[in-house]
Amino acid sequence: MVLKRRGLLLVLVLVLVLVFSLLWRGYFGRPERPLTVYTYASFPPVLVEQIVNHFQKEYGVKVEFRSFSDTGPLLNQLAQEKEKPQADVVIGLDNNYLPKALELGIFTPYKPQAADRIRPDLIFDPEFHMTPFDYGYVVFNYDSERLESVPASHRDLLKPEYKGKIVVENPLTSSPGQVFLLTTIALFGEEGYLDFWRALKPNLLTITPGWDEAYGIFTSGEVPLVVSYGASPVYHLIAEGTERYKALVLDGGAYAQIEGVGIVKGTPNLQNAERLVDYILSPEFQALIPENQFMYPVRSDVKLPDSFRVAAQADRLLNLPPDQVAANLERWLSAWEQVINE
Repeated sequence: MVLKRRGLLLVLVLVLVLVFSLLWRGYFGRPERPLTVYTYASFPPVLVEQIVNHFQKEYGVKVEFRSFSDTGPLLNQLAQEKEKPQADVVIGLDNNYLPKALELGIFTPYKPQAADRIRPDLIFDPEFHMTPFDYGYVVFNYDSERLESVPASHRDLLKPEYKGKIVVENPLTSSPGQVFLLTTIALFGEEGYLDFWRALKPNLLTITPGWDEAYGIFTSGEVPLVVSYGASPVYHLIAEGTERYKALVLDGGAYAQIEGVGIVKGTPNLQNAERLVDYILSPEFQALIPENQFMYPVRSDVKLPDSFRVAAQADRLLNLPPDQVAANLERWLSAWEQVINE
């Protein structure tokens, strides 16, 4: 009888161990929730694959990406889902989106383990609702085989010789487009930026919703000038072995765009979301940014590759104070839209 009871007890213990093991591994028809990441369409597949493989190997966690045409639609989606968030992590909203993100309350703060490795001047949110992971200069790129006369200033872009030769992105829907709008405000002030845009309109072939469309028009040969990133020529050097496409720093200055990663408020997958932020700031991942994302890593201890010799070099930054941008951006965008539609 005693042996029988001990046998039953042993079976019960084994069953309990099995039950807890299954629960731990997420079985019983309830697999562990994938980590859902929102980003923009041009986020490199190499970096997506790196993240997916890392999480599968290290944690047995599936990571699913959903991409949007640009950061404007991405932010709108987050606002719509605020009460029932579908994303866990967002990659790619830049420093200019921070005030709107804070107003919407869509991110939960998380200070990453490598916070002290980030260049201090790149930390645009001391509470880390958004953590910087890369940065770059938004400047004009030009096709040296198709542009006969290279402009030296933004005012040079207004010359008749550039009629129909320029493509820019819409600041209402595109982050580089928005940064270029801020560049014109920094250069010409509130009293002059709209006059600049009025004079620029005849020279614009088109205004695209996002960077992908604009850069596609540029590389297809339809225009020799495009608003892009200071490291875009690095891509062509690596992928095509050419220095045909060059960065153009007008007036000796450039506006820096700092891209961030944030954890969506209310995510049920908080631990894995924090793991992702930490991984994006790891030396391993940061070293992949220059020649895949074609931006600068935010870690001060990550060395740039030699290919970055063709990237933009700015003597001065044109960045406006974040509080000034936050207080006036909606009004500036509205005024710009009105001028474009005149």
